[in-house]
Amino acid sequence: MYRTYRNPYERACDCTCPAHHGQQRWTYNDPGCHCLATCASQPMILLTPEVGGAMFLNYHGALWYVPALEPGHWDWRYATPVDVGHPLFDAADLIIDLLRDTHKALLPLIHRM
Repeated sequence: MYRTYRNPYERACDCTCPAHHGQQRWTYNDPGCHCLATCASQPMILLTPEVGGAMFLNYHGALWYVPALEPGHWDWRYATPVDVGHPLFDAADLIIDLLRDTHKALLPLIHRM
């Protein structure tokens, strides 16, 4: 039996989030969202305790930042894209490359499962 790899954006939310449970996740700052970092709809995420949150690439490949509430839980109300004016903007290109390269390197492992 072969597993078909589906990226996070094609998967339905599998946590108990009242805003996304059972739906595809296209928006990250919906009111009432309680998705976890381990939710199937959550893309690859870079935990950044140094800046009090996490960063990830959205559906279009833009870098987003979400503040942490407690381990594994995020304050999605305040999730924002890292663009001009954001305090992490200077590091954005490096982080985007890191996340894309890591994703690419992991794909062969996922396909062997």
